[in-house]
Amino acid sequence: MDRFEKTDKRWRIVKDWVIRQIDSGEWAPDSRLPSIRALARLFETSITTVQRALTDLEANAYVLTVPRVGYFVSASGRTGTLARPDLAGVTVNVNHAVVAMLSQAASGTSVSLSSAVLHSELTPHVLLNKCLGVVAGKADPAQAGLVAPPGLAALRRRIAGLMLTRSVVCGPDDILVTSGDTVALELALEAVAGRGATVAIETPTYYGILQTIERLGMRALPLRTDGEHGLDLDHLAQALQQRTVDVIFLNPTLQNPRGFIMPDASRARLVSLARDADVPIIEDDIFFDLAPEQARPRAIKSYDTTGQTIYCSSFSKTVAPGYRVGWCVAGRYRDAILAQMFSRNLAVASLTQNVLNEFIGRGYLDDHCARLRAQLATLTAFVESFVRLQMPAGCVYRPPRGGFIHWIELPPHTDMARFRRLALERGCPMASSDIFFASEHASTGLRLCLGRPLSAPVHASFAILAECAHEAAAQAGSQSRAVQLDQ
Repeated sequence: MDRFEKTDKRWRIVKDWVIRQIDSGEWAPDSRLPSIRALARLFETSITTVQRALTDLEANAYVLTVPRVGYFVSASGRTGTLARPDLAGVTVNVNHAVVAMLSQAASGTSVSLSSAVLHSELTPHVLLNKCLGVVAGKADPAQAGLVAPPGLAALRRRIAGLMLTRSVVCGPDDILVTSGDTVALELALEAVAGRGATVAIETPTYYGILQTIERLGMRALPLRTDGEHGLDLDHLAQALQQRTVDVIFLNPTLQNPRGFIMPDASRARLVSLARDADVPIIEDDIFFDLAPEQARPRAIKSYDTTGQTIYCSSFSKTVAPGYRVGWCVAGRYRDAILAQMFSRNLAVASLTQNVLNEFIGRGYLDDHCARLRAQLATLTAFVESFVRLQMPAGCVYRPPRGGFIHWIELPPHTDMARFRRLALERGCPMASSDIFFASEHASTGLRLCLGRPLSAPVHASFAILAECAHEAAAQAGSQSRAVQLDQ
């Protein structure tokens, strides 16, 4: 690689990082960017390289310059994503990368920190087995019979009760039991939109949402998303005004991968915007029970008075990952989703439905989730200490207010390809952050899933990650210094 190739790559890295800060909501409109010299020091590159990146950003309406003052995020730069050619959304292509990540996580050769599955040691096996024994002891032939959609009536009554804790008033007939949360999300998306539709999403977002969009032949419109407050509603409002959105798809509570909880006021405004534009919302609320009681929001569905919000959730992240029992409250789309379930024979196993009905009925769910939240809070404290004491300077980490998914931004100059290669070689494979973005996006984000108790292997895996992060950051820094000298 000659000097010009290195220079070209460097300014693009600076440009992509600035775009990420703006698109993610980290830098608000009208806020001042760091000085050219500060950016040059941050990336250990030349002032000329930074100026080239900023010139390109200004040409694309991301930033504007105020003579003798500096560069600022464009106020119209809230249209940054929409001002680009992807006005109608972007084609999603993440499935191959996700399959590779999941295959690696399922190999069982190492402690997986990539797969968001609650570990066996944190699931209530003793209580589930007790309920299983009770169900088996009833010797009811119906237990082994087919429970057709919409699902076991007794379980749907239990779920209707659970929905009250989410501030959603509904009856058993409003609930459809599904084969996990992902199936509920796919059924919901198929019910509200067709091939070629544009789906507004958070940035970054859960790769399962992206896979569903890709599989159904739809397009994604990534919207700026703040790491603390969630979806940028002004950005969404612009998209709705331009009629570039067919459906809004989001994961607002302990969002995967960034862990934030969207505030109640924002949820209410979101529903108002969607109602005025007559655009449906799909709410993926799979982590609700992992949020501390004092931090729990109202479900977006609770603000909906028109039935255009579809609420989806599951017991997979809290009780029994292997049971694959989820549900949706489908509002005006209930009949359309139910028809899909019948046409595709999407009945859920009767045994698991009966066991979960017994589990909830005996009061086990609340006690188990309380214990689980306490255990996960301890793990979050560990991650916070780990980032502060062992990771390279310049890392950004916002401890989530619950759950077991953690998003760490490594220093901006980190060579992520080298980081992943080193981690893989040392027995701690990590997924690329690309799977959380709908289109090409320069990111030093790292999603860690710690849904298991601390142990010697876990500590060893985190130590490996710290070593690899330091080496990848140091290597990138030395390369950038070489480029600067070449210039």
